[in-house]
Amino acid sequence: MAPFKPLRTEKFSGEMANRIKESIFDGTYNPGDRLPSESEFARMFGGNTVTVRQAIRILEHSGIVFTRQGIKGGIFVAKADTMSVSTYLSDMLRLKRVTLGDLTIARVIFEPDIASLAASMKKEDDLEELEENIRDARVALGRGDYKEARLLNLRFHRTISNITRNPVIIFTLNSVADVLEENISEGQWGEFVGKTVEAHERILEKIRAGDKIAARSEMAKHVRAVHKSLKKKPV
Repeated sequence: MAPFKPLRTEKFSGEMANRIKESIFDGTYNPGDRLPSESEFARMFGGNTVTVRQAIRILEHSGIVFTRQGIKGGIFVAKADTMSVSTYLSDMLRLKRVTLGDLTIARVIFEPDIASLAASMKKEDDLEELEENIRDARVALGRGDYKEARLLNLRFHRTISNITRNPVIIFTLNSVADVLEENISEGQWGEFVGKTVEAHERILEKIRAGDKIAARSEMAKHVRAVHKSLKKKPV
């Protein structure tokens, strides 16, 4: 039986989009699944392909589905990622409705608690990944590749969020980190990166010890220092 009931009017592409979205959220279709074609959707809803195309465009803009051309093409359910949120934040940054300071203030608010949670949940593999990140950042710093070192700095924070195994925390942190990565400058950041790596070593030490309070404190000091520095320089 078709999962969709005909709509009373062909005008409501928004309603059609909502019906399709509900079928994804209730598990009728899962990430990666191929959805019915435009003509199949038109037949299911009792509408036309123009309305379907408008509905699919709404879902594409929301990052819920994507279309692929070619023999193996079609309409597919998108996998959850940070693209739509990151794109929104990046656009707001360019429109000057969001500042880099806004992003780092958000980090000051939630990253200390992320570090605290990571201290209670870390595994040996997690610690090894953080140690490797710090080593790689020092190597990049040593050869004067400050942009690569900054990217590694941000990856350190992504890794800590991953330790929590909480998809909401991971999604939120990655959305902010994606925008910060896009805006890393080519400037001379040697001193900044050096201090950042030292701060990361202290944070890692507290996480390794399982000291939730100290991990929160070290992360708070670090992201406040980053916020202060980024007010003086571009990312």
